[in-house]
Amino acid sequence: MASATSQLEKALPPSEHDLSTDEGMLAYLNQHTPFSTSSITRLSGGFANWTYRATLESPYKFVDSVNQSRALETIVVKFSSDVAAAFAGVALDLYRTKAEIAALKLTNGLNLPNFRGMGTTQKLPTSTTQPAIFLPELLSYDTTNHVGCYVDLGPLPSLKQYLIDHPGSDAVELASKVGDLLGQFLAGLHLWGYQVSHTDPPILDIYRQSESAKKICAWRTIEFVEGSAKEYNIDGNWEKITDTLKREVLDSNDTFNMGDFWTGNILMELDGPANPRSLKALYVLDWELVKTGPASTDIAQFAAEAFMLHQYSGRTTSGSGTLDEPTDASPAGEALLVSFLDGYERHVKKSSTDNMTSRSSGTSVVEPSYERGKSIQDVLLDSRSVIGHLCAHVATIGKTVSWANRETTERTVRRVLELMITNDQSDTTSSLKDVLTALEVK
Repeated sequence: MASATSQLEKALPPSEHDLSTDEGMLAYLNQHTPFSTSSITRLSGGFANWTYRATLESPYKFVDSVNQSRALETIVVKFSSDVAAAFAGVALDLYRTKAEIAALKLTNGLNLPNFRGMGTTQKLPTSTTQPAIFLPELLSYDTTNHVGCYVDLGPLPSLKQYLIDHPGSDAVELASKVGDLLGQFLAGLHLWGYQVSHTDPPILDIYRQSESAKKICAWRTIEFVEGSAKEYNIDGNWEKITDTLKREVLDSNDTFNMGDFWTGNILMELDGPANPRSLKALYVLDWELVKTGPASTDIAQFAAEAFMLHQYSGRTTSGSGTLDEPTDASPAGEALLVSFLDGYERHVKKSSTDNMTSRSSGTSVVEPSYERGKSIQDVLLDSRSVIGHLCAHVATIGKTVSWANRETTERTVRRVLELMITNDQSDTTSSLKDVLTALEVK
């Protein structure tokens, strides 16, 4: 029986097969890996990579990250290239694969809130009322051909799809639980990153050098804000506004960024049909845009998607559900947004208080040397930066979503563009509650 950690990375010979095709990947798996495969299916979605589900000829037995014996009948295979899978001709830096594998190994060893990874000391949840957060489990990675084989989690719903399908009050309790768990988890990750960026910077060197990830994160929303403003005839100093946001993404090394922390990259494991509102586990996927940067961009990306779920996912008052009718706001989306920001801020403030108490007793960890007189709360709870990046996300990605009606989309996009102008002229605060106030969310 193999150990999942014993065969993580191997440099195999360059493949003669076209790994962007079903036939090529099937041949590769059977010739170069221990995963004898009978059939393979391309999975939908994904901008950068080719992702497949491979059905194995016989169960693959191994010991997983929590020391449980497993026998896998299927695995997920991800192939990365120097061009984007979804857009021919769009060049991508393969450095992202090195950073992603390093991030999975690094994060799996951290003691983060609500998280269970390899090397952590936290106990597994003992009941469905104590769900945990996990990372995708890597079985092997071919450093030559950039092919990763992962444990297949099966047909789990993404958080995004679940709340599109369940926008009403019956999902509020679950959405609140998920938001709180993820908010605390992300806060823990950022607190760790901020600490080591000041006390042991070389740990983050590989992520600090992820220049392509920084450029993608600056480009994917901010680059298109001015075009949205012109489309909606909203005048403002857009060059200044967008340049400020871009500089934050490209120049900041404040902390460790997941880089793609949004509802589509969170899978939910529920307690089966008999108890569909009981959460067992969450899985945070796709770490290839990991980098250093401001905490605000990770916070804003998730909060923006939660805000869109709140604004766009409600049912029409008539109940017909056609996309051209106004919708009521989704209470489940609102609950996700509020609990996420609250969980994040609560954990940051609690950790700051605990650290001050430890310092007074002489037992604290090394205190970072704060830059320009800023406290850790100033850096991680920068409301002005969060609002700016959140609005940029909604103003660009939020105007093209297929699950919203025209009137709600136009109203929401116009609103966030106007908010970007006032936000650019306002002072920042160290409270994410001001994000909710700006969005007029309770």
